[in-house]
Amino acid sequence: MILNFFSNFADRKKTLKDSQKMEKENHIDRALAFMENLEKLGAQLQKADEQQKLMLQQMLMKSQNNETDTDEYRDLEQRSKDLQAMINKWHPIYEERLKMVKEAQKAAKK
Repeated sequence: MILNFFSNFADRKKTLKDSQKMEKENHIDRALAFMENLEKLGAQLQKADEQQKLMLQQMLMKSQNNETDTDEYRDLEQRSKDLQAMINKWHPIYEERLKMVKEAQKAAKK
C-alpha cells in the first residue's frame, strides 16, 4: 500500500512536470504568435501609409488640374478617408503593443 502511494505520487509529480512544461511551451507559442501578428500589423500599417500618400498625391494633382468635381476625385477622397480611419484605429493599438514588447524586453535584460 505504501509502495502504491509513492508510485502514485511519482506519477502525479511527473504529470505535473509535463503539464508545467506544456504550459511553458504554450506561453512561448503565444508570445511568438503575438510577435508575428505585431510584425504583420506594423507592415500593414506601413503599406497603408504608403497607399495613403499615393492617394493624396493623386488628389493633389487632380485638384491642381481643377478636377475636383469628378467621380474619380470623389472616389479617391472617400477611399482616402476610409484608409485614414483604419490607420487611426490601428496605429495606437500597434504603438501600445510595441511599447509592451519593448518593456518586456527591457525587463528581461535586468
